[in-house]
Amino acid sequence: MSKAINIEKAFEDAAKNVVEETAKRIVDELKSNNMIKKEMSYYKRVELLLYNYENLKDAVKQKEEDINYIDEYGLPEKSKSIVVYSSSGGLSKQDRYVELKEKYIREKIETERDLKRIDNALDKIRKDKYFDIIQLKYLNIEEEKISTDELLAEYLGRDRTTVIRNRKRLINKLITILFPQSIKDVI
Repeated sequence: MSKAINIEKAFEDAAKNVVEETAKRIVDELKSNNMIKKEMSYYKRVELLLYNYENLKDAVKQKEEDINYIDEYGLPEKSKSIVVYSSSGGLSKQDRYVELKEKYIREKIETERDLKRIDNALDKIRKDKYFDIIQLKYLNIEEEKISTDELLAEYLGRDRTTVIRNRKRLINKLITILFPQSIKDVI
């Protein structure tokens, strides 16, 4: 009887090891093929938001244009050369119109809310004497951005290490404002 229990235990342990090893290999394979989203650091998230600040403003304008277009011209017509068979009956044209308009309005509101959060965070560091680093590197229109720390230092008449140190300090301050959960991750 004891021997049967030992064999059963050995099989369970072996099966558990095989399952764990297989799971690790699958996860590693998915990561190596970029099929699992890698967690982006808060620092990179803030940089991404700042780099795309002007694009977010453009997205709000685009949604306004889309809403106005739908109001003025209605839904875009479907191609008559494509035949789609549906057993569910689908939505009426009016329902699709309402659904699409609500979607655009919702997306516009969400983007405006994100812009407001970014603006509020930027307002909290705007008076910092090194705010120009953030403005020049991230917020200016594409043609006026200064991409490297060396060029920023030269433009501002500062040492490159001063520019890097203060950029990191200001980005870290924005992290705590935009992502307060980042502090909870540390605690």
